[in-house]
Amino acid sequence: MWLKSLNEWKNKGIPCAIVTIVKTEGSTPRQAGAKMAVSINGDIGGSVGGGTVEYECMKLAEEAIRENKSIFKEFSLKGETDGGSGLPCGGICGGTVTVFIEPVSVKKEIVVFGAGHIAEKLSRICTILEIPYRVYDDRAEFLTEERFPDAAERVHGNFKEIKKNIKIGPASYCVIMTYGHEHDEVCLEQLVKNKDLPYVGMIGSAKKVAIIVANLRSRGVQLDERVYSPIGLRIGRNLPQDIALSVASEILLLMEGGAPEHFRLKWWAGETPVMKETAHV
Repeated sequence: MWLKSLNEWKNKGIPCAIVTIVKTEGSTPRQAGAKMAVSINGDIGGSVGGGTVEYECMKLAEEAIRENKSIFKEFSLKGETDGGSGLPCGGICGGTVTVFIEPVSVKKEIVVFGAGHIAEKLSRICTILEIPYRVYDDRAEFLTEERFPDAAERVHGNFKEIKKNIKIGPASYCVIMTYGHEHDEVCLEQLVKNKDLPYVGMIGSAKKVAIIVANLRSRGVQLDERVYSPIGLRIGRNLPQDIALSVASEILLLMEGGAPEHFRLKWWAGETPVMKETAHV
């Protein structure tokens, strides 16, 4: 059960962790080898015994995911109120349980809010780049398998109820390109409040962006450096497929820690060619 949940979350780009009992002493609900998968959203698959131990493991798993670190922890089931290296859990089994919590690397994803023509072009680029993507729109007729055949998820829901309809987190790079300025604003206001998101991009002209930003600030919404709008790199063209490429390039650059510069050597200026493993050929 834990493995099935783990695979589902990984396929959707949802950060998660594996909790494994590595050692037990005395009487315990589960023995060494028992596993539980925990997602960043608090969902679980499998069990390491239930009760307080399992609850504490869920909290530690979230810490492991957010800080990208592994955690060893010993739990006492002796009903202790304080105690040395162990963490008292109020149990009465009489034993101790030691767990190892390991964050699982998940592939980063692009989540597109709006299923229009630019989103469709962006989805094709995601497929080529092997970046998982999901699409969210309030128009069911646009969320078809024909338009988005490789989507990890096609979510039909109200733009005002993002949190209710889709789970997104630290691996989710969100792109807003709906069919109306008012929907873009609604999406941006909700997404920027999710502090787990690494990137929130919104399409639009500088004038449109200025109006939306002013509206949000008038309502006390705090914007930060994760917001990219207008969206994309300056590649010099403005057709739907060009915008999609521009957006994908910006996100890939941020995902991989790249830099917006050329690989070319200035050989005409006397620069000496240097062999680099990262240089394109």
